[in-house]
Amino acid sequence: MKFNSNWPEQKNIVVLPILCALFGAGLSLHVLNLSFFLLVIVALFRLVTRRAQSVPLREVYQSFKLLHWAMASMLVALILSQIGHGYLDLSPYNPIARLSIFVVLLWVMLNLPLNQLRHLQWAWVVGILLCAIQIYFTELDVNQPIRPIIENWYVALSSLLGVFSVLSLAWHERPGKWSVFLHLMGGFCGLYLIYICQTRGVWAALPLFIVMAYLTFVNNALKIKNIALLLIGIALCGILFFNTDLARNRMQQAEQDIQVFAVNKNAQSSIGGRLQLWKAALVMIREHPLIGVGSGEHYKAAMHDMVDRGVLPTYYNGAHTHNEILYSTATMGIPGLIAILLTYLVPGYYFAKSLLDLDRQTRAAAAMGFCVCAGFMIFGLVDVLFKYKEAEVFYCVSCALFFAFIISRKKQLQQEQEQKQTQSDR
Repeated sequence: MKFNSNWPEQKNIVVLPILCALFGAGLSLHVLNLSFFLLVIVALFRLVTRRAQSVPLREVYQSFKLLHWAMASMLVALILSQIGHGYLDLSPYNPIARLSIFVVLLWVMLNLPLNQLRHLQWAWVVGILLCAIQIYFTELDVNQPIRPIIENWYVALSSLLGVFSVLSLAWHERPGKWSVFLHLMGGFCGLYLIYICQTRGVWAALPLFIVMAYLTFVNNALKIKNIALLLIGIALCGILFFNTDLARNRMQQAEQDIQVFAVNKNAQSSIGGRLQLWKAALVMIREHPLIGVGSGEHYKAAMHDMVDRGVLPTYYNGAHTHNEILYSTATMGIPGLIAILLTYLVPGYYFAKSLLDLDRQTRAAAAMGFCVCAGFMIFGLVDVLFKYKEAEVFYCVSCALFFAFIISRKKQLQQEQEQKQTQSDR
């Protein structure tokens, strides 16, 4: 596979919707979804007019066929489930179909110059600052020290923006003082949001973020001494974080919820509700393993049935199972289980292959991509992010961007090496 990633006729109209999509978590939801559709429209326009296509779409599809079908597997599972049930419900296709556009987005980004992709780091810095400002002024009441009411998916995406802000610093050969300050400020804002929003599912991803930063900025990452320092650093960060009053209270609350649920199985609490929903999901999976109970209204009907049968003490109004794997399996059966695992693991595997690359810029892109895949998997232990259109857009666009950067960067390094070899031969 030999891609020519130079696009001499690049237009800002192509990069604008990408930029909007990537920091859209700090803006209105309409902007995030609108930017996605603008990007798709631009891609279709380029495909139809065949203007400046140095990387043909067919070649991108053939080279990344497994990756494309892994990202589209959720859509395939949904189609199989509805065929098995003998009905057609278009509403569940709205979020899931976004992942199937992955190969088109990857094609568009491979047709962008590497420098344009690199400039998107400022979108993440601006995005996480907007997230912090929005939450501080609209959701946080300093006079009432209670947990702000914020959607978990919003906190998850904001945390990733903070990680991108820090790791993209590695894309600078020699960053200036202001660049370092702004990138680290973005990381600080990400930590602030993770802490103040008190979302324990996001807290669980903190060790992942630290490890990815370590792999990005430490050249000899596999040396025993460096690994020991990493583990000590993670331990110290954990001690400092969980010794704060807010974190300690949240963990004590979780412990109390578990103790109460152990005595009263019908206890209404955050963790108690999740455990009951997981139990109901397991019953659905056991009774409908091949095609699941169906999504949308069919899932709601299955939830009502769980209440009538005494599996659930009360009906959770349209709630999902608070676990991505259980939800996909309960609604779409075994194909849903396979699909959600493919969605996590296949792109995660490709990113993991470049985590120890000798080039720091490549490592940074791989680390950010791996944070997206592994982060969504961790967040999905207690939530269902792919049920939200915004999370689908973020996952699809981010993975496409980081793959495009890795491919283009390796191509650039190969060309530079060939040029040096040619000059030395002369």
